[in-house]
Amino acid sequence: MSAIIFLLFFFISIAVIYLYSNQQPISENVFSSSFILSVMKKYGGTTLSHLLLLEDKQVFQAQGGSVLISYRKKGRRLFILGDPFGDKGKIEEGLNEFFSYASKRKLTPVFYQASEKYISFYEKHGYRVFKVGEEAKVNLKSFVIEGKKFGNIRNIKNKFTKDGYIFSVAHPPFCSSLLEEMKSVSNEWLNDRKEKGFSVSSFSEEYISYFPVSLFRDPNGRLIAFASLPSDYQKEETLSIDIMRYRNDSRGAMDMVFVSTILWAKEMGYTSCSLGMSPLSNVGVDNNSPFQEKIARYAFLNGCKFYNFKGLRRYKAKFATDWSPRYLVYKKSLLFLLIFQLILIVQKEPIHKFSFIKKKIFRDKEAV
Repeated sequence: MSAIIFLLFFFISIAVIYLYSNQQPISENVFSSSFILSVMKKYGGTTLSHLLLLEDKQVFQAQGGSVLISYRKKGRRLFILGDPFGDKGKIEEGLNEFFSYASKRKLTPVFYQASEKYISFYEKHGYRVFKVGEEAKVNLKSFVIEGKKFGNIRNIKNKFTKDGYIFSVAHPPFCSSLLEEMKSVSNEWLNDRKEKGFSVSSFSEEYISYFPVSLFRDPNGRLIAFASLPSDYQKEETLSIDIMRYRNDSRGAMDMVFVSTILWAKEMGYTSCSLGMSPLSNVGVDNNSPFQEKIARYAFLNGCKFYNFKGLRRYKAKFATDWSPRYLVYKKSLLFLLIFQLILIVQKEPIHKFSFIKKKIFRDKEAV
């Protein structure tokens, strides 16, 4: 009976979030895009570090600016996105510095989508761990589209190519006409829905212009789909497929963008391609899983009315070769409340600093 009550409370709360999330304020930014990029290029980033360039998070600079931690404040908690990045030899000292900063202000850090890398360090500091999903990755060294698994993908690729569709990759700076094309596709994809933030990319001309983009055009040259392609800046080892947008009448286009981007990345010498996290993937699957994970498993199997967890996992599984666990790392607290606050943060439509300070970073005279 207690499990049924918990589930009822869970789904009712999700509905409340959708109704009231837009009333939650966004914390003020402390941000320098040029500095963030310089740290990424010097030390390498992660498959989430490019999200700092959305300018919807605060950035804590530890160890003299050689370690960066991005977070959003909600109540008395600091929600950190992913792992810290920067000088790898100073990460743990940087985390200690951040813990001290939070403690002096009576704030509690919570890590979302943390990898396994620093789990033992967190546990030594009294943190608990809850698996929230898995990051889908493609091993580009071994990836091929031959074989039974990719039969349907090959058919789609061959059909689009035969019909005169064109895939290409463009690098910034972008001309104004291309930016307008991508904006048009993005708006059609959104279909009056609001963008999300924090752990999810949102479209703006400035943000998209930091990265190369995959472009997919029909035989008439009309842009029907695109994806942004940030890297981890570690000798170009890992590429991520970030923002993905397509027109309503472009069935199969994203399959083409995915497989073409993956093959392009392999040709360019990348070793791995991240497809992002699949929430609640393989959570609570063991018989001895904690009660909270079993509740999460129920949400994964039955929560498609609110979010199609199974569908997202199924789609990414068409391409992924590896799955890496991601965790929520937290101090003793009501887990449900943390998840509630996280959903509020993600659902809040981002307000980019770009909206107020217009930067001239494009050169219209350069054709793509």
